[in-house]
Order: sequence, then C-alpha cells, then structure tokens
Amino acid sequence: MRFNKSLAAAGALGLAVLTASPALADTPTDLPVAPVETSSPEAPVETPKPSDKPTPKPSEKPSEKPSAKPSQKPSASASTKAPEKKEVEQKGSITLSSTTAKPGEIITVSVTSTREAITAITSRGFNPPSWNVPGKRTEYRFQVRVSETPGEYPVDAHFADGSSARAVLTVEKQAAVKTSITVDRASAKPGDIVNVSVKSDGPDVKAITSRAFSPGSWNVPAGYKEYRFQVRVSGELGEHPVDAHFADGSSARTTLTVEKSVDVKYGIAVTPSAAEPGDKVSYTVTGKAADAYIESPAFWAKITENMTLGTTRTGTVPIRPDAKPGVYPVDVVFKDAAGRTVGTASTTITVKGPVKPVPVTGLELDLSPSKIVAGQSYYAGVTTTNVKAGTPVTITDPAGRKHVVRVDSWGEAHVKLTSPKGTRPGAYTVRASLDGGQSTSARLTVVKRHPHTQLALILDPDKVYAGGKFTAIVATSSFGKTTKATITDPSGKRFTVKVGKSGVGAKKFHVPSSTRAGTYWFKAKLANGATDWAKLTVKPRYRASGFTLTPKGGADTGGGLPQGNAGYGGVALGGMLIAGGAGSALFVRRRTDEA
Repeated sequence: MRFNKSLAAAGALGLAVLTASPALADTPTDLPVAPVETSSPEAPVETPKPSDKPTPKPSEKPSEKPSAKPSQKPSASASTKAPEKKEVEQKGSITLSSTTAKPGEIITVSVTSTREAITAITSRGFNPPSWNVPGKRTEYRFQVRVSETPGEYPVDAHFADGSSARAVLTVEKQAAVKTSITVDRASAKPGDIVNVSVKSDGPDVKAITSRAFSPGSWNVPAGYKEYRFQVRVSGELGEHPVDAHFADGSSARTTLTVEKSVDVKYGIAVTPSAAEPGDKVSYTVTGKAADAYIESPAFWAKITENMTLGTTRTGTVPIRPDAKPGVYPVDVVFKDAAGRTVGTASTTITVKGPVKPVPVTGLELDLSPSKIVAGQSYYAGVTTTNVKAGTPVTITDPAGRKHVVRVDSWGEAHVKLTSPKGTRPGAYTVRASLDGGQSTSARLTVVKRHPHTQLALILDPDKVYAGGKFTAIVATSSFGKTTKATITDPSGKRFTVKVGKSGVGAKKFHVPSSTRAGTYWFKAKLANGATDWAKLTVKPRYRASGFTLTPKGGADTGGGLPQGNAGYGGVALGGMLIAGGAGSALFVRRRTDEA
C-alpha cells in the first residue's frame, strides 16, 4: 500500500484541533469570525543562511544543490516528497473576527499552525499587547480587548521555529459619548422634592452626588443608562453642583440653588365680609399643606382646595338662599398628605336680610310611564327651580281634570293619575302651571297593549330619621336578563343599579343628619323607559354639632352619599324577602295595593 503524506498531515491537523479544545471551550462559539488569513512567507525559514556568508561553506552548498537537482531523474519517491515540502513551508495562519474595531471592544483571534507550536500573539492594537500561548498548541483561539489608540496595527502569531503569521487590525476613533443630568427646577427650598433625570448613550450610570440633596449621594444599580429619581432638598443654602458619575469615569453636571424657606402662616379671608342670601363671596386661604378644607353654615358647599398647587388658593362660593340674617363662622382646616391636621384658621361672614325673592327660572313635567294602556295609573312629576316650598302647582290631565300639588323644599311635587278604562289609543297632553302663569306640558301615549317591562321602586324603610340609612330596591317583571336601572335622588343625582337575573337590584343610601324633615321622591328607570317613583319621609332626630351642610343638588342632600353598588342578595320588606323571583310578586302586590 502506498503511504500518502498529505493525508497524514491532515490527520495531524485534526489531532491538533482536538488537543486545543480547552482553549476553544473558554471562548464563546457564537462570535462572528471574518477570516483574514495571511500565510507565513518562506523568508523566516531561510533567514539564518545569509548570516553565514563570510564562511566558504555556505557559498559551496548553493552551487551544489542546483546542479544536483536537475541531474537526478524524477522518480516515484521524488514526486511524493514535492507536495510535502510545500506544506512545511506554509507554517500557519492568523484570523480576526473583525478587521475593524473601536477602543474597548472585544474581538476573537484564531491562530492555526500546520506543524510548529504557537508561542505568542502580539499587537499594539491589543490590551495587553502580548499573549503567551500555554503548552505546545498548534491551534489557539482567544478573546482580546482592543486598545484605546486609533490606527492600523499588525497582529502577529509567533511559532516555535521562529516563523510568524500576520493579520492587520484597524482601531477606529471612538465616537463622542453623550451624557446629561437635569433637575426639574433651577431653585428649591429646604425640604422640597425635586426630580433628577440622568441619561447616557454609552457607559452605565454609577452614582449621583450633590450637597444640595439629602442624602448627598445616591448609588445607581448596575445596568442603568437612564435613571430618574426624587430627592429631598437639603438645608444648605446657595448654588450647588449636581453631578452624575458614569462607569467609565466620566461625569455630567448641572446646578441647583437652595433658597431660604419663607414661613407661611395659616389663614382665611372672605370678601365681601357681608352679603345677602344667594350672593357669591370670594375666599382666600393661605397655608403650607396638602389640602385645605373650608366650611361654614352660611355656605352651600364644603370646599376642598389642593394646596400642593401653591401656598395661596382663591375661589368663590354662594351664600345659601335661605340663610337667615346673622354672623356665621367660616373655618378652614389644613391637612398633610397623611391626613394629619397641620394648621387651622377662622373668620366670619355676615348674612344681610331680608331674603330677596328669587324669580322662578324653571318648570318641568315628567310622566312616568309616558306610555300606558287604558285604565293604567301613571305619575306626573313636577320639578321647579327657585320656587318657594309649598308653592302650588296645577296639573291638568287629558280629561281636563285639575289636580293641585305643592312643591317640597326641593321644588318638586308628584301626583298619581289614572287613565279611564275607555280611553282610546292615541296621544294626549298633560299640562302643569304655576300661579304666575308659567306652564309646561308632557305627552302621554295610550296604547292597546303594554309596551314594555314593568318596574317597581321600593324604599326600605321608607321613613327614616335624619342621619339614618335606607335601601332603594328595584324590581322588574322581566326575569332571566341582567340589566341596569337608574335611580335618581331628589337632587337630580343619578345612580346605576345592576338588576340581576332574578329581576331585583338594590343600592344603600345614607341621609345626612342635617337633612330637613319632609318628604323626598326617588325615581327608578330602566333602559327601555320603564319608570317608577317612591317617597322617602325624613323625620328630625338630632342636629349635628359641626357644620356638615352640603350643596343643594348634590348626592349628599336628599338621597345622601351611596354606600356601595354591590349586588343585593335579599332584604326584608313587610315580612316578605325580596330575592329570586319574588320581585314580580312584589310588583303585582304593590300595584294592587295602590289601586
């Protein structure tokens, strides 16, 4: 069998790759490698021979070798040795994963030798510039950091026999890194909170320092190139630098001026100091707090001012139209973000008399339901504006009959009317009028069959003391559908109630202790137009020691503030539990009782 030395050399190279596996295991295999290979020249092998020129022997040998080689005849053994000589001349190669890099980047260097061991790899473009190769390896791969000096650098691989291989690395100029630090204001007072923002398109943010801060140094977790935080201003007055420090040793700077705090006194002023019922007055509150709460028995509303928007806040508030002449206190309480009282102030407002008459500005008539069948009852509800309680309103039904009702303290009145059984289907008009001549009308439609689902509104209990609670219950004759009903309190505030598949829904209400005794009407309405009314009777029991009056037209006045909107599982009413399908039975019972 003929022995092929080329195959033997290839096998040796494969063995060298296997023996170099520890070095390769230390290097990520997913790095990009752009082969830039340079074969070692023959000159390094022959360089020692020119140094022997002064002796006669080297001059004879060259003359003998050329004459000997041509004289010999080519044989089989000679033809086999020729390829082997070329493989030996090509000592090895060196390649770089990238021929260009920026300072600080990491590249991969791969060196391969066909026979001689690798001793070192050197280049001024590396940091460090020299790498010694452990052991007698013929293949070596490693990662190296690029130096910081731009330019073109040779990268040499040195072999055990003194030969070398070369590649070229170009170190490019590093682009300028942009870093910045900003604060949300140029000046602040001790104790204020300021926002600090740091950005970097290069190195990570390491820390932020300033004597204007408390504490004066903030360390930033590793891996942040953009960082934003809030810091409290220290008590050291003057202009202070605010520095951001980055991982590469660079920094960015801005400034913050710490100014002297001005003592803020808590106070309230009302102008004019005297006004008539219904007039508007201006108020000014001064203080350092989160919120200021203003209240007076002469005002319609309890006012809340957000003091974080400034130490001085102004606004207007109307005097109650029914306020009697006299001097009333005006109090303000200042609280911090945690709800703690940090200051108080008081003044007075004088209400002049007598009370001016207020002209009527509104009259509305609502029919519920507006579509009925012959013989069915319906409610005619009147809503007025600026009408004195007890004022009569005349309601004229389609048959011409007149019904006189008197409005309550909310300017509302309701009357139950019934359409005669022989009424023909069609459109009819119901009219409401005041003694002063102002009037309005509403349309009533009589149909052959009932047009929509029926609805009942029940208040449980329907008589409460001021300061008590009650539940508004809606019941429909439609089961198996989940829908929503709207409950309107006497002030016009609307609340949504979820009606379950049983046809029943409920909402709890609270009656403020300051509510006047009297009757108050609530209205329930479905999306399909079905409506019903229910009356709540409020009885006085006690008066609040504080001033907790609320504005007319708000949820707290008639119906009060809703306590929740959860589904209502059941409630006892007249010995009957409203749950499941009891809503329909209750509806029929209610209508029967009313008839």
